[in-house]
Amino acid sequence: MEASRLDRVQVDVAGEIVEISWDERDTLLGKLRSVAGSVAVGAKFEAVGASRPVELDGDERAHLRTVLELWGVSVLPDGLARLLIALVRADPGGRVGTR
Repeated sequence: MEASRLDRVQVDVAGEIVEISWDERDTLLGKLRSVAGSVAVGAKFEAVGASRPVELDGDERAHLRTVLELWGVSVLPDGLARLLIALVRADPGGRVGTR
């Protein structure tokens, strides 16, 4: 059975829409709460609704990418791994470790 749209969160990564589950969103919020400088990104994921995707600016995308990369790709839930891949595609040179 296909997951309901209400059980999914869409994230706009520089024009690419990535879907994560609501549970993955909650897991991400928990991680963001433990990482300094994540208030703006966390607020966008907390305010998300079913009709509009989460939209992040370049600095927010870079911060989220750093958080996901430091979390470890081998332990990321599937949707968050797809989100990280989209973040890397959006900025292949990346700014990881330069903040």
